[in-house]
Amino acid sequence: MGQILSRARGRQRVFTLMASAALSALLVASPAAAQDTAPDTTAEAADGGDIIVTGTRRGDASVKDTALAITAFSGETLERSHVTSLSDIRALDPSVNIQSYGAAQTKVVLRGIDSDVGATSALYLNESAVLGGTGGNILGDGKPGIRLHDIDHVEVLKGPQGTLFGTASMSGTLRVLTRKPELDQWGGSAELGLSAVKGGNPFAEASGTINAPIVTDTLGVRVTGWLESGGGFIDQRPRDGVMFKNGNDQFVRGVRGEMLWQPAPELSVRALATHQAIDVDGSQAFQMAAGPYLNTSPTVETYKDRYSLFALTAEYDLGFGSIIASGSYSKQDVRNTKDSTPTNISFGVNAPLNFVATIDFEDINSELRFSSAFDGPFQIVAGAYYEHTKSDYQTNAIQAPNFIPACFTYDECKAKGLAEPGRGKSIYEFGTLTERTIDQYALYAQADWEVVPGLTATVGGRYFRAEVRDLVTNLQTVFPDFVFGIVTTPSVTGDREGVNKEPSYNFALLWEATPDISLYGRAASGFRIGGVNTATSLAEQAGVVFPGTYDPDSLWSYEVGIKGYAFDRALFFDLSGYRVDWTNQQLLASAAGAFGYTINAGKTVTKGVEFNTTLTLPQGFSFNGNVTYVDAKLAEDLPPEVVAAGTFGSDGDRVPLSPRWSAAATANYETSLGGTLTGFVAGNITYHGDSYSSFTRDTEFDTYLPDYTLIGARFGLRTEGGVEFTIYGDNLTNEAPYLGVIPSQDGVRIFTARPRTIGARVRARF
Repeated sequence: MGQILSRARGRQRVFTLMASAALSALLVASPAAAQDTAPDTTAEAADGGDIIVTGTRRGDASVKDTALAITAFSGETLERSHVTSLSDIRALDPSVNIQSYGAAQTKVVLRGIDSDVGATSALYLNESAVLGGTGGNILGDGKPGIRLHDIDHVEVLKGPQGTLFGTASMSGTLRVLTRKPELDQWGGSAELGLSAVKGGNPFAEASGTINAPIVTDTLGVRVTGWLESGGGFIDQRPRDGVMFKNGNDQFVRGVRGEMLWQPAPELSVRALATHQAIDVDGSQAFQMAAGPYLNTSPTVETYKDRYSLFALTAEYDLGFGSIIASGSYSKQDVRNTKDSTPTNISFGVNAPLNFVATIDFEDINSELRFSSAFDGPFQIVAGAYYEHTKSDYQTNAIQAPNFIPACFTYDECKAKGLAEPGRGKSIYEFGTLTERTIDQYALYAQADWEVVPGLTATVGGRYFRAEVRDLVTNLQTVFPDFVFGIVTTPSVTGDREGVNKEPSYNFALLWEATPDISLYGRAASGFRIGGVNTATSLAEQAGVVFPGTYDPDSLWSYEVGIKGYAFDRALFFDLSGYRVDWTNQQLLASAAGAFGYTINAGKTVTKGVEFNTTLTLPQGFSFNGNVTYVDAKLAEDLPPEVVAAGTFGSDGDRVPLSPRWSAAATANYETSLGGTLTGFVAGNITYHGDSYSSFTRDTEFDTYLPDYTLIGARFGLRTEGGVEFTIYGDNLTNEAPYLGVIPSQDGVRIFTARPRTIGARVRARF
């Protein structure tokens, strides 16, 4: 514990230095910004005020003229609403149902498509798929918790996007587009924020961006850095007489550098490198039995995350179209610890136990595509994709007599002499290492044909093949297991390979009824890759048989919508209705009470409506509102194998973690205060309906997630030069919403929002 406190003090010193540097940059920037303001690139910067997106992968297109449901938020909107993480997007678009598990781990659920097996939605940073490792005790769906600073815009593509974006995009795709380096002028921005958290520690954050044209009109770089520190509000009382106050302080630091090279008008090359490190030294969840903000686990639960991404994209304009080549390498290392003392006691070992899960994840992906710009009614985008991923997932049960384990992995414990053979001689009780490699290949094409003026038909398809291998090593078992008894040396218990393949399709019609109104219909399928069941090796020795592999899911979505402008384009609206048929679902199953595996079974039907609107008046008033209704239910009883794994569900049961109603609204008002000053005031409200953690109340650890409403407000001053000062309040009603829940024998853990937070931010462009 002393090491943790020492690290915390060191981080405070680092933050003080960075905050001072950021404040100095703001003071220097202020007079310069008053003379020259860099232009703000936003998603709305289009002819006639149309919102421009790139989700069709065939150049820029208006949201109004795309045959699918899309919401897009400009970089300016993100900055002024202070959206700096994926989980913050729920405040702008409630149809993006994000389950949060602390500083970084999330699960994105779109249109009721939720799974405990893997991700059902995709995340892209520019042209790169953003992937991370998953495992039973690495929470969320594997999306790294990248921060959103210096962003051009964010797109939420709803419904299956498998044709253009591939695996895991079966329910939709989130695209984060960063600001490109500017080649003709120096510039940048800096921001500093400080806030007080009710009952918690102060929270501080800083960010800054520098844009530098190295060779005017040819080569430029843009560098962005960010830092977060503090904000802890979870207390932990592991035993009588000991209290760790506000232990979930988070320390986030990150940097992103981009380079743009345009040696000729028809050629551009863009390189990106980003790294982010996150540390949390205490539990990020409270226990439902103890009440809000209190955790009574006997061991300290820590979190550590390191993520890096390197990407290169080249585009060559042929005149009649463009060739785009992209490639990226990413690496993520995660360590998530969780107290498991109650489970240890249930097995007769009366010692505090910490369950340590680690992931070492690497991914390489590359893509080559052609995007047309033909003269005429026919256009096409076609390409090829390759991806290789390697993931080492290790689970370790380690005793923690002094609140925190003395080692965190098998190799570390072994080197310290803490993993010696024999029960009672080691604090390392058991551990498992799963090594998974995936090679995926895909070809895709999508064509648009304007049948008659104003009526466009879209047909697309994708075919993929994935080769998956899992190698499982039992590192050590001190407590007898079900087959071999005591295992004191590492031994391979599973080695399986599998191949799966699946086509996906997209069919759509878009009718531009008037220059301002469009209607569309769409039918599309989605997929995510299957995998192998390594437990079959052990099961066969015990005379138990179940499938050695599981296949991709099968999902079809049908939607219709209308979108457009009214009242001389002061009002934009987007209304869509959909039905999703999800069959052959990947579900966790169990055999003989000892062997866990995954099968394709079950059927879910989701019906829903999404409506969003934006109103902008010349008097300085703007309003954005979103309402979402989702009715996601099982369409048949879950099979016996799934019930044996502890998941009960019958025809008609609601899908877990899927509220029926969600809504959000933001209102802004700006007015001139004379001279170069503008005053502004804004408010936002987010409503999230209730849900359950399981299909049925018969599940042992089923947890009810009550509905919640979060309210925020801000007001401040802005100069024409780009300096902005804001006073803000978040969670003004001081609610403790259930943003994420982990129910288990070790206690139901609730991840929640910060209590009422009041703060100030100052931002300047130069």
